Amino acid sequence: MIGVIYDEAFLEHKPPRHHVENPSRVLSIIKALSQEDIPMERPVENIDEWLFRVHDPSYVRWIDTTCEGGYAFIDADTYVSPGTCRAARLAVGAVVKGVDKVLSGEWNAAYAVVRPPGHHAGRVGRALMAPTQGFCIFNNVAVGAVYALGRGVDRVAILDVDVHHGNGTQEIFYSDPRVLYVSLHQDPVTIYPGTGYVEEVGEGAGEGFNVNIPLPPLTGDDVYQEALDRIVWPIIKEFKPQLILVSLGFDAHELETIANLRLSLNTYAEIFRKLRDLVGVVKGVVFVLEGGYNFEVLSRGSKLLIDVFSGKDVDVGEVATDTDPRVRSRANSVMRDVIRVHRQYWHIE
Repeated sequence: MIGVIYDEAFLEHKPPRHHVENPSRVLSIIKALSQEDIPMERPVENIDEWLFRVHDPSYVRWIDTTCEGGYAFIDADTYVSPGTCRAARLAVGAVVKGVDKVLSGEWNAAYAVVRPPGHHAGRVGRALMAPTQGFCIFNNVAVGAVYALGRGVDRVAILDVDVHHGNGTQEIFYSDPRVLYVSLHQDPVTIYPGTGYVEEVGEGAGEGFNVNIPLPPLTGDDVYQEALDRIVWPIIKEFKPQLILVSLGFDAHELETIANLRLSLNTYAEIFRKLRDLVGVVKGVVFVLEGGYNFEVLSRGSKLLIDVFSGKDVDVGEVATDTDPRVRSRANSVMRDVIRVHRQYWHIE
């Protein structure tokens, strides 16, 4: 069983002017899921104990003070409004609720339909020298992972399929061997935040537990799924996580204008099926909404997730995308580099 965690407070995180990260994103998803026969619950309310285990208290206090001041941009991309602090805390609380539901065995999977997104937020906001926080306030997935570890889970895998590298998540867990972070994203030379290179493998005890797969612009379904099959699934299975958290960005889709990968929903369906089939080997999967700004893709992709995890026959309704041979050549070089760098840590060929 898969359930959804959502709260109307997410609509109160409002931009002071036109912005691609706006309340209509989650409204389009909830409207699409309203006809589904699935449980829907509200987030956990009191999460500051766990929030402070991920973010520096001075950063949290600064965000709280900024919210009290009304509408403001804290950097060129990221805004706060009077409703932001409650929305951001409940976004964290939605992931905590999802972890609870999965670890208790009540649900096999959870989908936290949240905003603001989180994977660019580091311990004190901007992470790894990024120019902005990329629409993010608190790192929802990171708090969920720390919460799961606090509940007795030994190993958590975070799979990040947002088109942008999750620099905040990488920063937070870079030296922690209990958390495997795997990110497929567009080549950081070509897109924000400019991080997520192959050689960024973790440090200290966490060396080898940070896996970046930076794919060239115009990568299609065929190459992306090859990277999943050759690198991602073998590493996750070898790591043997007890829980998988997914930073679910739909902005790698070909209809998105914010980036330049060319995925169809066929790749998302394949990811959902693979993760569904891992349930039983792992305690469960918690999906956390990150990016995605095309309302049609958000709604159809979210319905696809629910249908796959509900065991329904699905018709994606999109033609799979092929990668141009010149782009494929660059992508093959990236995959060879990832395998070369990480075969000292994992059995991949």
